[in-house]
Amino acid sequence: MVQRIWGAFLPLFFMAAGLYAQPSTAVASRTDGGEAVFYDSLHEAVAAASTGSIENPNEITLLADVVLDEPLIVADGVHIRLVAGNADRFIRRSVNNIEFPVIWVKGDGASLSLGRPEGMDADLRSVELVIDGGYANTPPLAAHAPLAAVSGSDAKLIMYDGVSLQNNCNNGIIPEISHFQNGAGVFIRTAAESGERQAEFVMKGGTIRGNINDTRLPAAGGGGVLIVSYGIFTMEGGVIMNNTARSCGAGLHSGGRGTFTKTGGIIYGSDAPAGLRNIALNGNLVMRTRPLTYGHAVFISFTDYKLWFRNNTVTENDNLTYTGTPQGNGIFGDGEKWDNSIKAFRRMVFGIILSVLAIGILLFFVLKMVWKKRLEAALPVSDAVPETDIAILNLTDREKEICKLLLTELTFKEIASALDITNSGVNFHSQNLYRKLGVKGRTELFVKFGKKI
Repeated sequence: MVQRIWGAFLPLFFMAAGLYAQPSTAVASRTDGGEAVFYDSLHEAVAAASTGSIENPNEITLLADVVLDEPLIVADGVHIRLVAGNADRFIRRSVNNIEFPVIWVKGDGASLSLGRPEGMDADLRSVELVIDGGYANTPPLAAHAPLAAVSGSDAKLIMYDGVSLQNNCNNGIIPEISHFQNGAGVFIRTAAESGERQAEFVMKGGTIRGNINDTRLPAAGGGGVLIVSYGIFTMEGGVIMNNTARSCGAGLHSGGRGTFTKTGGIIYGSDAPAGLRNIALNGNLVMRTRPLTYGHAVFISFTDYKLWFRNNTVTENDNLTYTGTPQGNGIFGDGEKWDNSIKAFRRMVFGIILSVLAIGILLFFVLKMVWKKRLEAALPVSDAVPETDIAILNLTDREKEICKLLLTELTFKEIASALDITNSGVNFHSQNLYRKLGVKGRTELFVKFGKKI
């Protein structure tokens, strides 16, 4: 009994005596049997963690900023909570670690919690834990993998307030054997053979921002979050903002087999101010739908390319539910407002037709004005026709009009157009005025009453 009591108070005694201080080289710490254990690397701390449980995970405190040369992997059955110490802490991608996620919940039944749940260590919840991809560096660091991935069967990644996943650029060429090298922020995937034991990302708070998915494949979506196969995304809070996708679904991109539920948080769309909006660059690169850009905020692609999306901001009060199916064309929640590619294509075609009509009408009036000015310019000056000579020869008003125009360079067709009569009408009146004026044709008319052409 005495030994147990002494063992419990010994760390406190040494700490009070200044003999149990944190080593200057310590990067992380965790509590083991009531004692603080310090580690020179974050990987060592994770490797030393016991199994734990999702309700009572091993807590690892990050004591210094770190740059990871290899992914931080959470293995089978291990449950970890990673928190910042008493100051903001950064986990950064290294130039030597561009082919894998920075954080990877890969193990069967594993979980990783980032940050502190509400009510836990309230005095420390103001410090930030930042997972950074390095694209804001000088020079920028371009990777071939997302910032965080969760892919183990029944695996979970849980994110709380005070955590940021930011500044990752994925511009890789996807190898056929890869199951995680897509997306830029968080990538969620469950293998088809594990469809009943789905990997899940639970976002209770925090921020996913400034990530770019620029992978070289048609379905390069998910600047913020990408769900493929049977993955699950549950959004209860937080913000997804200022992410970019080469294709579509800049904020959130889900394949038809993926599942997501949004009951809180914000996913900014094309209507948000610059610096907040998620941006989809080129639409879906499938040829059938290429003219359009889809899903700045949220995008769902069915296996038959019937696309559903939200371009505008999905606000805190907008709830979304989509449950994927093995057929890849899942089930939506009731009363939700979505757009689809067919409607968008029809709107685009209708807009093009209206634009063409508007341009046609504008050209008509412009040409009509030009034609009118041409006719006015071609009319003879007032002294070109001896009005008195014509007037005394008993010509009708119409014949006088035609006679004046015959003394110009206008053709019969142009005269007919100017007077809004037919060509045969011009010819009829011309013959009558030739007879009355005693000339045989237009040439003699010029000789007698005007000037030769």
